[in-house]
Amino acid sequence: MQSLVANAFAFSKCSCYKRVCSSIATRRHHSLLSVANSPSPWTGLILLSSTRGVCPRPVTTALPLYIGLLRVKGRMTSTTKDDGSGGSSKRNGNDTIARALTKSKCPNPGQSLQTPAGLLFQNDSIADLARQRESYELEQLLPKDPDNFTEVVKPPTSEFFIPQVKLHDADGSTRKRVLVLCTGGTLTMAPNPEKDGALSPVPGALTDYLKSMVELTNDKMPDVVVHEYSPLLDSSDMGPPDWALLANDIKANYLHFDGFVVLMGTDTMAFTATALSFMLENLSKPVVFTGSQIPIAQPHSDARRNLVMALIFASRDVPINEVTIFFHDRLIRACRSSKVNTGALKAFDSPNIPPLATVGITINENHHLFLPPARGVLRVHDKMDTRLLALRLVPGFDDQILRHMIKAGAESGSLRALVLQLYGTGNAPSVKKDLVTCLEEATELGILVIAATQCHRGSVMMGT
Repeated sequence: MQSLVANAFAFSKCSCYKRVCSSIATRRHHSLLSVANSPSPWTGLILLSSTRGVCPRPVTTALPLYIGLLRVKGRMTSTTKDDGSGGSSKRNGNDTIARALTKSKCPNPGQSLQTPAGLLFQNDSIADLARQRESYELEQLLPKDPDNFTEVVKPPTSEFFIPQVKLHDADGSTRKRVLVLCTGGTLTMAPNPEKDGALSPVPGALTDYLKSMVELTNDKMPDVVVHEYSPLLDSSDMGPPDWALLANDIKANYLHFDGFVVLMGTDTMAFTATALSFMLENLSKPVVFTGSQIPIAQPHSDARRNLVMALIFASRDVPINEVTIFFHDRLIRACRSSKVNTGALKAFDSPNIPPLATVGITINENHHLFLPPARGVLRVHDKMDTRLLALRLVPGFDDQILRHMIKAGAESGSLRALVLQLYGTGNAPSVKKDLVTCLEEATELGILVIAATQCHRGSVMMGT
């Protein structure tokens, strides 16, 4: 269950999310939302932070999109009236907690342990080309700053969007350019002299390995710029601050590269890739995640093939412009991905949708699954609300535990959304009144409740 928490980190004012969910945003009496037709039980759900506070619009990546709504016994606080039965004091108490929860500020998710890469495009190759051709026009475009780390052409920029201009207009390059961002993981492991030769992430080992790869000298391969973050992290240590770092580094280098490859550990790769698929709105360049099950220093490692194919998919003449994961022999949509095997080279799959492409003797693409071209400029959304609780329902679950968690989270302002992983098509115990009452109280407190399924394939169908 990969993109569980990664795809559910709060509330967005992003225009594409608003379009998806506008039809249900005004139905305030519906308090339990179901994520249906999701790639895996969780991969479709993401909630991003908004400067305006709570946006009650759920987001799912299901294509086609199906969002089911279940009306429980109670209504939202804004539509509840005192019926004279003596329950007004309880509702007034819930009103107070709900108002406090609405006014509570989104906590700072913290900072990444890694240092941002910043702009990584260097113009040394352009300078060489200018000297060779004695081109006055190219010479005028060369950067004048001492660090030689600025763009060739300086279009107007904005905090909210990045203008998109055509690459290679003035630099004379005929090969695509791909930026490789390496965060760590199994792929970066090599014999570490400081640990008596034991395998561990070694800074610089990946860069040295790439220099020896004959495949990269092929004319059909792109020019590659590699950046290794410091320190190299295990993927289990990565979270929202690290996702924001990756998104902003892609933004900083967006105009200077044709595609991006992100190398990281496999344990939370589906989480990270899914999050970036929502954080990078109007993406018109490929961002390919990959890694390996076996360290690159081992002779039978799968890292070499995964890396080469990721570079190819990031630099194709007809690119797949979205966030994807390439692993073993398939390219899959990031927000439909799950890690399905810990001991096989085919570690990732998208159970509820076919791969975008498979690699055999040839590359076979499922063109009907490709996303339409972006209609706007790139927008990066890096503000996330982590006040989320995800629970997998099991038979015999004590409802009182859930009720105490909801109440404590609402009173402290530390809970804004509850994700319930239910049985089958979204079934929950129907005769347990305490569970229904618990969910009713959650919605009265202003907590968004989302239902998903524990199954890998199929969809949620509320009311069945």
